Amino acid sequence: MNSTVFLGLVTHQGTSYPESRGPTGLVRSVQAALGELHIPTIVSIHDENLHDDTVVPVTNKEVKASIDAELDVEQRWRLHVDPDQSHLRLSAFMAARKLYRRIRLTPPWHHSTEATPQGARMLRRLVNIEFAHLNLMQEAVDCRSTWALIVEDDARVADSQGFAEALEAFMKNKTTTDQPRYVNVSQSFADPLGISTHLEPLGAWDAATAEMAADRALTNTVCAVLYRTPFLEALLSTLREIPVSPVLPIDWKLNEALLALTGRGTISPGDCWFLTPGPITQGSMHGVTS
Repeated sequence: MNSTVFLGLVTHQGTSYPESRGPTGLVRSVQAALGELHIPTIVSIHDENLHDDTVVPVTNKEVKASIDAELDVEQRWRLHVDPDQSHLRLSAFMAARKLYRRIRLTPPWHHSTEATPQGARMLRRLVNIEFAHLNLMQEAVDCRSTWALIVEDDARVADSQGFAEALEAFMKNKTTTDQPRYVNVSQSFADPLGISTHLEPLGAWDAATAEMAADRALTNTVCAVLYRTPFLEALLSTLREIPVSPVLPIDWKLNEALLALTGRGTISPGDCWFLTPGPITQGSMHGVTS
């Protein structure tokens, strides 16, 4: 395992954030800042659309199955986060959401077997995002970097140099320990599904940001996640065990994999960390546009 940091960017040709690929984008600016600190990096930018209709058929049936699969994972994840909540009330809530989304994306008056335009766009977009994340994860594993930071193109960092300096100190302090195994570094949802009760403050990432350890596997979004590469290898293997069809958003597919790793005893308390507030902002969630 070498000391290289892998920086991966998920984007596409029609993105609303084209500057994310350039020198002012997060990956290039952080790469430059790490270079000034003499930390080697590998940058990979994935902007291809790899969806193939022969792998995931763009049909009404597939849209329905994908809606159901996503909300089934969400229901199990909600119980993972809060096992004490009412199962009956949660089931009713999720059933109502399934019905609403089915009517919106597969309306009863749409009799064609082909997906509606909205449903087709959803399937293709989600598959392309998933393949981009998986390909970047594989690249990070193959290059045997110490850490891999994989971000989406709406990720923003206000101070690249400050982020790089904090990352350098973090990595240096974690050379003799296996924890954390992954770190949620984006400011996306303020408190997704009420996870704050599962977080314990540990120390400071920098002057403005706290490091928080979770008592179980938790996530915010995949906008920006810092993975320890040996853990990423196990995570990637588990993600690939989950079929591409029915289609899951990559955020929920990650959660499905984390549930599986939790069930196998692969993840322990303290393996998952959050940076609060996240030093990386998710632009699409906070009104930042190009």
